[in-house]
Amino acid sequence: MWPVKKYMNWFLVIAVSICAALLLFLGYRITGIGTYSWLLASLIVGTVLLYPLVWYGVLPEKPDLILRALVHFDIGLLGLLLTFLILRDILFLPLVYLKVEWVSIVFSKSATSFLFSFSFLLLAVGFWKAKLGPELVSVEIPINNLPSSLENYKIVQISDLHTGPGIDATYVNNAVEMALNQKADLVVLTGDIADGSFERYQSYLASLSKLTVQSQVLYVVGNHEYLKDSDKWLAYFKSLGIQVLMNEHLVVPEKERSILFAGVIDPEVKEVDPGSGPDLQKALLGSPETDLKILLAHQPNIAEEAAPYFDLQLSGHTHAGQFFPWNILIKLFQPYTKGLNKCENMWVYTNSGTGYWGPPFRLGTTSEITVLKLTKQ
Repeated sequence: MWPVKKYMNWFLVIAVSICAALLLFLGYRITGIGTYSWLLASLIVGTVLLYPLVWYGVLPEKPDLILRALVHFDIGLLGLLLTFLILRDILFLPLVYLKVEWVSIVFSKSATSFLFSFSFLLLAVGFWKAKLGPELVSVEIPINNLPSSLENYKIVQISDLHTGPGIDATYVNNAVEMALNQKADLVVLTGDIADGSFERYQSYLASLSKLTVQSQVLYVVGNHEYLKDSDKWLAYFKSLGIQVLMNEHLVVPEKERSILFAGVIDPEVKEVDPGSGPDLQKALLGSPETDLKILLAHQPNIAEEAAPYFDLQLSGHTHAGQFFPWNILIKLFQPYTKGLNKCENMWVYTNSGTGYWGPPFRLGTTSEITVLKLTKQ
């Protein structure tokens, strides 16, 4: 217990330090409104501190939805506001020290009001874009020496649906119908499909069973299924006829040719089950020779380890940053942020997320269902 207690103590110290820094920055840099800046700063940071109530879902359903909407709106506002205030200071604070007369307008009450209004407008646009649902993204994957019988083989990828308090049955049903209309040879679910209480949200995902009627459906676990009721979620996916790959592989025959699909466990599962995690060697153990090898891995950063063994890796997790400014900052930490990339001789495709997580905003990114078609290079 001691390491857990020590970890939690450090987490609290870091969290309190970040909130204190945010309060000080906003209090000083929301300019032009005098001491009211501290009131606004306290309100914004104080609302963020309510997030643990949202994370653990301790409230009844309706109060939880109200608080969740409030906190997520506040988080979105905080991200935009911090970005704009920092950019304003970088661009114009030097002019204050150079005593440029007109620069006072930039830090006036009117300018600050404009920043807030512009942030609210962007949040409204982001909310509207998120609620529109996923778009279809078609991608051709050129494969060396692809057998003619596998040319135009079609895979539909759904990832990071995050079905739960933010994504309801209507959203899921729409995504399923879009996927069905593609008449794919195979459907893959690359993690974070469920997010939250199994008892409360299992019915939202019932329509996934329609996919299994039309084609084979493969699934690999993400980190969010393990936040709550992971065993129940995995059993539920299996009951729907979905093939769950937990460091395992499956060979799919196709017109006298074959494709190997391997799936690995998400690395963050180790925090819940220290003996678990991704194991490529175990996933490939006893695998036969096939014409093509495809890896399903929730997080794309396993690509360098996987490249010697596979022709294609399908991942998600990143949401492409989901909304500004994170869609730009994520590129500093994740080499395979979104779309099609190459890692040595292996293609890596990162789905931007079929749903969304946390704040219901999409700004600078789009939710997607990916239609991947194999072609000869």
